[in-house]
Amino acid sequence: MKPIPAILRIDIEPDDVQPGSGLPPWTGFVAMADLLERLRAPLADRCGAVVRPTWFLRLDPGIERWYGRSDFVIDHYAPKIDQLRAEGDPFGIHVHYYRWDEERGVSYSDHADTGWTTHCLDTAAHTFERCFGEPPRRASQGGFFVTDAIVERGIALGIEVDVTVEPGLVALHDAGTFGAYATAPSPDFRQYPRRPYYPSRTELHSPASSAQDARSILMVPLTSYDYNRAWGPWHKRLAKNILRWPYQHLPLNPWEEWPSPAAFWDLVTRAVDEGPARYAAFAIRTDPPGSEKHLRVRALLEHLPAHPISRRLRFVDPLSPEIRALAAPYAR
Repeated sequence: MKPIPAILRIDIEPDDVQPGSGLPPWTGFVAMADLLERLRAPLADRCGAVVRPTWFLRLDPGIERWYGRSDFVIDHYAPKIDQLRAEGDPFGIHVHYYRWDEERGVSYSDHADTGWTTHCLDTAAHTFERCFGEPPRRASQGGFFVTDAIVERGIALGIEVDVTVEPGLVALHDAGTFGAYATAPSPDFRQYPRRPYYPSRTELHSPASSAQDARSILMVPLTSYDYNRAWGPWHKRLAKNILRWPYQHLPLNPWEEWPSPAAFWDLVTRAVDEGPARYAAFAIRTDPPGSEKHLRVRALLEHLPAHPISRRLRFVDPLSPEIRALAAPYAR
């Protein structure tokens, strides 16, 4: 079977959305970095290629508000960051649009203020460039929130790839990742492609129709699949096929609850083999090591070397030629 290029997007964040005072440690980041270090060799032995997870750093004003400096994680965890960079892992920025509500004493996601969202993106990008000596080329957006304004500002800042879109996900008005609340919902991703693409200048969810129409940023959607149909009784699946019911694809998020690790990777195999493009992409937040989400992710990743798909997956940079080739022909 042909190799499957795969992206493991890891958003490096504080343990809690509302971290509190006293500079609480980012134990989830340390735990996830240690887990990936343990799994590099087993996964590389299975697939015959170097494993390259992609790390997206929180460097936005929300971090500056809680920790006193936007580059806190780079400064405080410099040895761990240096270790990952020495492995050759790619880095980017993960941006949340948190603002402080002085009256309630909480952070919230200000999605409605375009000036604020672009300011958050600017802060993260400039902090990254100051710390690493080069502008960020990779980005993922927090709170499932990506808009035309964010994409256009990202292009101006040098962002070449965005790994945010979750095909099938409806607009969310309330979510734990928003903080206390949000001033506007996340986008409705039900009409977004399930393959990498260069977006049209007229519609963010539409692949470009020509080289002139293409924006100079690669959008890499996360892997989704109609697993409710796949797990349904055979007669219901048959009826849906005969009646041509539309598929209802949903994101295959490793942090959600699945019947078993094997069942999750079985779904990934089907999603890749039956999807419009042969690739896989997953997003993981660095949740604290004792949390349910961390334990779910750890169980899935630890099981991966034993699953047949591990022989096919090649964890690569989202800017790798293998991923770019899937978005042809309108690369800019």
